[in-house]
Amino acid sequence: MEGGRAAVCPHRRFSGAPCGGVLLPTGHCAECGRAEDGPRLPALPREAREFGPAVLLALPERAPRPAQERLIHPEAPLRVRMVCSSPDCGITFAPPYTVGPVPVEGYCPACGEPYSYRPELAEGDVLRDQYRIMGPIAHGGQGWVYLAEDTHLGDVVAVKGMLNRYERDGARLADVERRNLVAIRHPRIVQIRDFVARRDGNGQVTGGYIVMDDVGDGTLEKVVKETRRGESVLDIEHVAAYGCQILEALVHLHAGGEKGFVYGDMKPSNVVHHGDGVKVIDLGGMRERGQSRPPAHVTPDYMAPETASAAMPTTAHDLHTVGVTLRELAGWAVDEVPGLGTASFRGVVDRATRGDPGLRFADAREMAGQLRGALREIRALRGKSDPPEPSDYFWPSPQLLGARLGTVPGIEHWLDRPRRDRYDPPLAPALDLGAPTLTEIARRLPVPRRYPGDPQTARFEVSSGYDPDRLLDQEDGRPPSVEIRLHNVRVLLGRDTRDIRDDLERAQEELDTADSIPGPSAVRRWRLEWHRALVALRRADLDDDPRRVAEARGHFARVRLELPGEYAPKLALAYCGERLGDDSAGPTAKELYEAVFARNPAHGGAALGLARLALRAGDRRAALDVLGRVRPGTLDHTVTRIASLRIRAARLPRNGDPLPEPAEVDAALAELRGLVRREPGAGGPSLSEDEALRLGTELHEWKLDALYSRDDRPGPRGGGGAGRLDVRALRGLGAQERRLRARIESYYRQLAARHGESAAAHEHLVDLSLAVRPQTVV
Repeated sequence: MEGGRAAVCPHRRFSGAPCGGVLLPTGHCAECGRAEDGPRLPALPREAREFGPAVLLALPERAPRPAQERLIHPEAPLRVRMVCSSPDCGITFAPPYTVGPVPVEGYCPACGEPYSYRPELAEGDVLRDQYRIMGPIAHGGQGWVYLAEDTHLGDVVAVKGMLNRYERDGARLADVERRNLVAIRHPRIVQIRDFVARRDGNGQVTGGYIVMDDVGDGTLEKVVKETRRGESVLDIEHVAAYGCQILEALVHLHAGGEKGFVYGDMKPSNVVHHGDGVKVIDLGGMRERGQSRPPAHVTPDYMAPETASAAMPTTAHDLHTVGVTLRELAGWAVDEVPGLGTASFRGVVDRATRGDPGLRFADAREMAGQLRGALREIRALRGKSDPPEPSDYFWPSPQLLGARLGTVPGIEHWLDRPRRDRYDPPLAPALDLGAPTLTEIARRLPVPRRYPGDPQTARFEVSSGYDPDRLLDQEDGRPPSVEIRLHNVRVLLGRDTRDIRDDLERAQEELDTADSIPGPSAVRRWRLEWHRALVALRRADLDDDPRRVAEARGHFARVRLELPGEYAPKLALAYCGERLGDDSAGPTAKELYEAVFARNPAHGGAALGLARLALRAGDRRAALDVLGRVRPGTLDHTVTRIASLRIRAARLPRNGDPLPEPAEVDAALAELRGLVRREPGAGGPSLSEDEALRLGTELHEWKLDALYSRDDRPGPRGGGGAGRLDVRALRGLGAQERRLRARIESYYRQLAARHGESAAAHEHLVDLSLAVRPQTVV
C-alpha cells in the first residue's frame, strides 16, 4: 500500500496484457495469485509486428529431450479408465464394483477375468532380435509406449503395445491400428516402421507391437505446461499454425482409403511439436468411416455432443475436437492484436464447435482455409506482410467502390453551380467524399464463386455462350440449379430500367426459388444470405429506408459467422456500418475496413473507406496517411493518388477549420504537374491535359478559398474575409491573391473553350471567369 492506494500487480497475463490485479497484504496478487517478487513470464516485444513468427505458418524448432530423460516409472498411478479384459463383461473398475484405489493388476470383481495394466515390456527385452527396449515413456487410452533401440539401423524408435495384456480384443485392436497406420502415410502423421506379433504359449497371435518413428515428447499438452510455468511463450499465431497443420493431417485421413478414416480422439496430448512442425500420434482410436467395431476411443472433454449417443465418431466430430483443442491452446496464448484482434480466429473455433454438426464446417479442408485466413488477418493487423492468396469463395470486384473521391471532376462540377456574383466571398465547394450509394454497394461487392457441385455448372462456361449480364432460363428436364437463380438475382439488381421495382420483385422470387431447391445447405447457406443482403441494399436505396440497410447488415453478419476467415463479409459490413453508424454490438466500420486493408494493401475500396471516416472526423492527415499505404503499381493506386491530391487541397465538409494552408495546396499543385502525360511504365497515374486542367482548376479554387480565409490576408477585409466584398476591396487585393484570381480566370476560359458543347455551357463558364477575375479598372 502506498499513500493509501493498493499496489498493482507487476506481472502480465498469458494473453500479453498487464495483469492489473491488486496486491494483497500477503504480497500475492488477488487476480493471478503470483507473488510480487516471484518469477515473471517472459518479456514480450514492444512492437506489434514483432509478436509471433516472422513467416506465415512457421513454428519454432523444437528438439526432443534425450531418450534416457524421457523414461518414466511404471509404478506411478495410471490415468486411464480400467475395464474388464472380456468384451462380454466390459465393466469399468469403479463403484459399485470396486471401492477405493484399484490395483493395476488382478481379477475382474464381476467375472473373474484376469487383467494387468503394468507395462508388459521391461528394460533389456528384445523384440524379434532387433528392438532392444529401453523402458516405458507414456501410456495412452489403449496402449503403453516404450522407447527402444533399433539394433539394425542404430537409431531410437517408439514401440506401442497393449495397455492391458489380457485384453481379449487385443489382437484385433493391434491389427486395426497396424492396418490403419500402413494405409495412412502423411508428413503430419507419425510413421509406422514395423509390426511385431505377440503370441501365447500355443503360438496363437494375441496382440502385437507397433514400431514407429520416435517423434519426441513435445506434445501440445506439454507446450501448455511449459507456458504455464513461464518457460516459454505461446503466441496465437503458433496456435493457428498448429491448427492448420493438424487439419492437414485430417484432410488426408478423411480422404484416405475407399471410405476415408475418422481420427476420433484429437486433443493436445495426441499432437507432438516435432522439429518445426507437428506430428499426430496415437492412431489407436482411428477407424474407417462407418466402422463401429471395435469401439473407437474418445475423450469426453473434447468429443462432440452427438458422439455420446452415436455408434461411431464422424468427420464433424473430428472438427469439433480440433476446435476444442485450439480453444484450449488459445487460452494460454499471447493474443495482443490491434483492431479486430483475434475475432476471426475465435469465429473459426466457434463454428467448429457448434452443437449442431450440420452447422459446423463442411470438412477439414474448409476449416483449414478459414483458419489460415484468420491467421493472415492477425498477421496483417500486426503489420506483417505475406504473399497474397486468392479466396476460394469470392471473386474480387472488377469495379472500385468509392472511386468518386479519387476521380477528376467532370465538367458538370462547374456547370451545375449557381451563378456567383463577383462581390461574393470566393468559397469553393466542399470536397465530395464520394461515399458509394447503396445501389453501387449492391452491384460492386465481391461476387461469390459458384458452388462447384451445382448440377448446371457447365452453363457458366464461356464455351457454353455464358454471358454474365444475361438472364438464364432453368431448362426443362434438367436438375434445378441454385446458381442459375443467384446469377439471375445479380443480373436483375444490375439493370437500370424503368421497371426497377418489377426487377426487384423478380430478384426476390429467384432468391426464394433458390432457397426451396434441395441441396447441401451447409455449403450454399451463406450464398443465399449474401444475395438476401444485396436485395435489401437495393430496396433501401429505392425506398430511402435505413431499416433495409440494417437488414442487409444482419445478413452479412451471418455470412461472416459462416466464413470468419474471409474479408469480403467484413468489407460489406464496413460499408453498412459507415452508412448506419457504428453498432456497439459489433466491430466498428473503421476496424472492419482496417482488417480488409491490412490484409490486402492493394484494396483501394477499403483505403478509401478509411479515408472517408477520417475526413468526417476532420483528420486530413490520417486520410492522407492511409491512402499513402496503397501499394504503387496496383490497379487502385491511381485512384488513391488522385484522392490524396484532392484531400491535401480541399475544403472539408465539416465545421471548424476545414481548409488547409495555401502552401499545402501549392505542394499538391506541384505534384499534379508531374503527373501530366507521364510515360507508360513510369509508375503512378498519368493524366491527360484536359484531366489536369479540371483537377488544377479545382485545386486553385481551394487555394483561393484558403488564402481568403486566412486571418493575415493582406489588403482590405483581412481578418478572415467572411463578409461580402465591395469595389474598394477588389481594387485593394494583395499581389498573391490578384495573381491567383487571374490564374483561375484563365482556367475557366480554357474550360469554356474545351467544353463549349452548348452556348449555355460556354456562357456559364465565362460567367465564372468574370466573377473571379481581379479588378482592373481604377
